[in-house]
Amino acid sequence: MLHRMSLLCCILVSMIPNDPDATVETTDQIADNSRHERWEDSQTGQIVAGEVLDPAAIPDHMSVWMERYLKFAVAGVRSKAVTSKIALHLSRFRQFFLDAYGHERLSICLTRDVAAWQRELLEKNLAPATVNNHLASLSSFTSWVASVAPTLFPLRDPAKGVSELGLPPLEPRSLSEAQVRSLKNLCDRLPKLSPKKGRRWAGLDAEPHAYRRPWRDRALVFLLLSTGLRREEVVRLDLAQVEPNSLEALRQAKRAVISGVQGKGKSQRSVFLSSDARLALADYLEKERSRDAGPLGALLVSARGLHARSSDGRLSVRAINRILEYIGRMHDGEISDPSRRVSPLRPHDLRHTFAFQLARATGADAYELERRLGHRSGRYIGRYTNPPEAVAAGYVEGM
Repeated sequence: MLHRMSLLCCILVSMIPNDPDATVETTDQIADNSRHERWEDSQTGQIVAGEVLDPAAIPDHMSVWMERYLKFAVAGVRSKAVTSKIALHLSRFRQFFLDAYGHERLSICLTRDVAAWQRELLEKNLAPATVNNHLASLSSFTSWVASVAPTLFPLRDPAKGVSELGLPPLEPRSLSEAQVRSLKNLCDRLPKLSPKKGRRWAGLDAEPHAYRRPWRDRALVFLLLSTGLRREEVVRLDLAQVEPNSLEALRQAKRAVISGVQGKGKSQRSVFLSSDARLALADYLEKERSRDAGPLGALLVSARGLHARSSDGRLSVRAINRILEYIGRMHDGEISDPSRRVSPLRPHDLRHTFAFQLARATGADAYELERRLGHRSGRYIGRYTNPPEAVAAGYVEGM
């Protein structure tokens, strides 16, 4: 028994990340997987690395069952990060059970034990979403055990009778009109504020930093504010989707559109560019993009020569995150009023801002919101038609 416990502990410790509480997968993702990714092949004969799974030969010992589950049902199927998180959650339940009973007989584990563990996690001040993640990992494990050894649990799968904790409604973060104005003002000055080689600020005779692209970053912010696009949708944009796509026509156009935006579920939609976004995009195409890409391909590209640059030069989602975080910090460095600070600035903040403004302009027309945001869920549309009080107050004040 001691040997088996030591073996499982070694496996669990090797799988646990340096930051055990770091989020690897969202609650919805883990819970969904626990419900839908059940171990469907209940027959013996599963083979991993030459070892055959024989449930009848597995003793009634939690550590051994967890070790088999991680080896036969998780490792190689889920990512290493998710496998580590599942291993951590299971090790925590095993310790809870061992402290309560002094042994690890899995067959006597009942629903009230799982419910008690859930309460203990809450008492340790874990967030409800984190508690649900733990429960989802345990539920997936007990479901697998029940499928490969139907007689092990005398009553039923012990995790089935425990409901997930209710989560507070998601609170969209939208920028106020004052925040949008100061953010745009900063972006208009980015080319002058951008760090130079050997010099800190603009106005000095020095070459721009080789990998800084202030015109692109300005265009990115204005594009997000004007369209409400998701990060992934921005990354997939090609120059050919912009109409008109010639510099002069784009500058003079009273209306410009990006067509064929690839949304979720293979859906497509068109989005319109505001006058600010049209000018910012034209400036970027004229002053920077030609240095980094040809006349075709991705709309927003990384600086040529960057080690992490993709084969087609396309910006990555992570790069977009970093750009906005950097701009948010620059913005807040100039703002003395804490209520007007925007950091950490995230792409979805600008999407929410666009959505609230669109809801106000359309009278919260659900159909129009669905079309422009690429959403098909009434739950999400409802979030955009009920802005936070501070944002709503700012809109009313400006009317």
